[in-house]
Amino acid sequence: MGVLSNSLVMKVFLQDGVLSSPKNILHINLAFANILVVAGFPFSGLSCFHGRWLFGKVGCDLYGIESYTGGIASFTFVILLCFERYLSNCHRELYKRTDSFTWWLVSMVTWLHALVFGISPIFGWSEYSIEASGVACGPNWMRNDLNHVSYIGVMCLEAGILLVLAILCINAAKKRVDSPIIEKISATSWFSEKQLVWICFSFVMIAAVGWGPYAYFAVWTLASDIKSISMLAASCPPLFAKASASLYAIPYLVAAEQFRERFCGVQFTEMERKSE
Repeated sequence: MGVLSNSLVMKVFLQDGVLSSPKNILHINLAFANILVVAGFPFSGLSCFHGRWLFGKVGCDLYGIESYTGGIASFTFVILLCFERYLSNCHRELYKRTDSFTWWLVSMVTWLHALVFGISPIFGWSEYSIEASGVACGPNWMRNDLNHVSYIGVMCLEAGILLVLAILCINAAKKRVDSPIIEKISATSWFSEKQLVWICFSFVMIAAVGWGPYAYFAVWTLASDIKSISMLAASCPPLFAKASASLYAIPYLVAAEQFRERFCGVQFTEMERKSE
């Protein structure tokens, strides 16, 4: 569901120009990052049938790099979308001076930042190992040395700060769009400014619910004996994180009828819409 829904979101944004450029760019990158979060499912799925991880240490490292790079990028693009809404509504003149190149450059930096966290365990800053489920890979929670503690600590601290900033940005943008001057839906955009702010707020909630258990579990393992943690508690955070990737299409579908039509592969004329 995560791969399918985000692939369809990418298809609609790429083919139909849902938003006037450069607004499309961050949405496209978010959808691709969400695909990476769950793209390793053939490996974990095959391992499930055999009851054990089938692809060795190298496969485990590659699985960890792919899923964690995607996960960190996904979370960061949600924050960037909130910041973009803040600029669009609260600093319109500055926002108008930004072009597609600016946002592609921001996206490249975001991917580089995610990749640094994704590949760091390969070079000794923490490490990847088989998760409690036995059929997927993630950080080695059994480690409690300085490298692992600093890796988890930096990642959780950064995520917490970014989440607070996103909430502040989206709150400021919401106050602005609630004012009497509200940008209407134009021919080059399927969403109004108010709808885009609501979509970004929904993304923040999805990210918080999806990655919150992971952050809580990570801090929990640092503060207590990992052996005392139940199998259920160890297995839930990855499931929440991967399941959340399939939810990002929902705010788009709720906000705009035109997006629903293209997402589902149907297109109605204006006359057909009125007749309904």
